Amino acid sequence: MKKKLIIAFIIFSSLGAGIFYILTKGNIGEKYNTVEVTKGTVEKYVEEVGRISSSSIIRYYGNGAGKVEEMTLKLGDYVTKGQLLIKYEDNSELEIKKVEKQIEALRATYREVLSSTDVGSVNNARIEISSLRSDLEWAVKNKAQTEELYNAGAIPLIELEQETRAIEALQRRLEQAQNTYNQLVKGVSANTRKRYEAEIDVMLLTLEMYKKNREDLLIYAERDGIVTEVNTFAGDIPSPGTVIIELQDPSEKVVLVDFMVEEARQIRPDMDVEINDPALGIVIENLKVSKVHPKAFITLSELGVEENRQTVEISLPASSEDLAYGLEVNTRVRVETPRDALLVPLSAVYQKDSKNYVTVLEDKKPVEREITTGAEVQNKLEVKEGLSEGDLVILNYEED
Repeated sequence: MKKKLIIAFIIFSSLGAGIFYILTKGNIGEKYNTVEVTKGTVEKYVEEVGRISSSSIIRYYGNGAGKVEEMTLKLGDYVTKGQLLIKYEDNSELEIKKVEKQIEALRATYREVLSSTDVGSVNNARIEISSLRSDLEWAVKNKAQTEELYNAGAIPLIELEQETRAIEALQRRLEQAQNTYNQLVKGVSANTRKRYEAEIDVMLLTLEMYKKNREDLLIYAERDGIVTEVNTFAGDIPSPGTVIIELQDPSEKVVLVDFMVEEARQIRPDMDVEINDPALGIVIENLKVSKVHPKAFITLSELGVEENRQTVEISLPASSEDLAYGLEVNTRVRVETPRDALLVPLSAVYQKDSKNYVTVLEDKKPVEREITTGAEVQNKLEVKEGLSEGDLVILNYEED
């Protein structure tokens, strides 16, 4: 991590010249080099290298259970919400047939127990009810996806209306099948019916599981975005937990800056931010801090030293859409509003008994004066008390 500048000050002279003192030599006293204390404007900021990212990042992970059958995405591709990203191989057909055979065996087992009833009709009615319930659940999910695509303007209204009519038809068929089943099992004892239904339910749950797995074999984009990471291909079996695709929303670009925690603690939302990177020719002003992430983390510096850092998020304008994801830029956050201050060279200040002093020239004579200091920056020291604008502070004695 490239550390640029921990704490700095911008200093503007009261005359706008950018110099906070005027060096005088020999005119006021032949023995001294003096500096005139001048009032300036100071603002405090923290600076670090940030990286271009998005506030909306979606990552898709491998499940380790299937082989990728179809995947044609490339880095930089733009995808739309609902677009198919990955299709896994579907090997569930054999398992579904196996369950269906188990259901047939179950029908035979009850044939004698339910001899007074048309066993075939009972079994068929029960299976039809289960099948209709699964179809209805599937249709409801499809309608939800279709409605999202319609709201996004991707499909016409007629497709949504077709999904609605299909659900209504399935609901009517399910009601009729339930009535038929109730008529058929009237002559069967309650215990026998419960046992029969429980065993059938086990088979039906298995079928539902395979249908659910089929849903997981098709991965669709949850929203519009740009593909910024691809770690799989057709024929691959992605490891569980591995990021295989990453999408970032280009309409929500941000700068993520990992500040040292002691600096991040000074930062608040809506503070002023500036990106100024002369090496890249990038200058973006009038930015704002949008969020300070609540969780800190430990990282290693270039020298291998552990550093406690915290991420600060800064929103970018639409005009920054050409900035590449992952690009590093110098970022500066103003943590203190501009204020007036008196500043003297650090070399003019000395200590006695843990107190700070300077020597000023009064009536051409040196006089020691205690001062209260503030921030130190760029070989200068802020003076809060003890000096006034226009005072002449002695830098050093001239030798004859």
